[in-house]
Amino acid sequence: MWPFSADTHGLWLALYIATWCLHGVFVSYVLVGSAYTLFVKDPIADRARDLLPFMLGAGITAGVAPLLFLQLLYQERFYTANLLLGPRWGAVVPALIVGFYALYLAKASDRFRRIALAVATGCFLFVAWSWTELHLVMRDEPAWKAMYAAGDRFYGQSAVLPRLLLWLGAMPILFAALSLWLTAERKRLAVIALGGHVLVGIAVAIVHADVTAHGWLYVLVAAVVIELAGWVWMLRTGKGASLVTAAATAALVAGAIVREAPRLGFLEPTRDAAREASGFPVFAATLVLGGLAIAFISKAIRRC
Repeated sequence: MWPFSADTHGLWLALYIATWCLHGVFVSYVLVGSAYTLFVKDPIADRARDLLPFMLGAGITAGVAPLLFLQLLYQERFYTANLLLGPRWGAVVPALIVGFYALYLAKASDRFRRIALAVATGCFLFVAWSWTELHLVMRDEPAWKAMYAAGDRFYGQSAVLPRLLLWLGAMPILFAALSLWLTAERKRLAVIALGGHVLVGIAVAIVHADVTAHGWLYVLVAAVVIELAGWVWMLRTGKGASLVTAAATAALVAGAIVREAPRLGFLEPTRDAAREASGFPVFAATLVLGGLAIAFISKAIRRC
């Protein structure tokens, strides 16, 4: 089972998983929402078009915490992968900036809507591919010397595309689960989610050997089965939003843990200094204050 113990690793891992899941929900909405709004014109697309800039800002903000925990847990491997990928990895930030402004252009201008959405979708696909590549480079220590010696900035292994397909399949499911509470088009959202499950099934059939069997894998399978039943029920009756949301949340958390399991052996050694740094109280206080500030601003905007 997952080592959510009281030691430093257990605490940071739990926080990493929780914050990574929150980040994953927002970025899934952004990527799928951008692509959907590019090709479809309906109430789901109209709602997404208005929300996409906000969701991207929320996704980037929510991504700060898991990024910091990732660096803390896998210092040598994270920084080595960064250096090996070099400027190509650094292109992630400009891509996010371009995508951010493209979403605002798509929201403000009907004339340039499709062009802006196409640019934004391309930027976000590039970021998703880059993170997939970084994750695999972090784990593949035997490839480091070869990449460095050859000056390669691309990790051209066959595992990249099926793993990317796995997450591109999971994203429509998360998009649909969040959109259930933003629009009444529930049957169409069920179709989107079920399509995502098809992509996930294809990807899992390719990368299944990468899965470490443990208790959380059974939780993931059970949650997915319940979620699938919920989407089918919704497709037929339009009901089951709470069931689908709960099952999708459980599947997301369990999936994040299963994803992390193969690289637990690469965790940095726990240091006494990390225990004595007293950084967690500051983090917790900042989290609470930040949440209160966001709630206050959101309430003020709704009043206006």
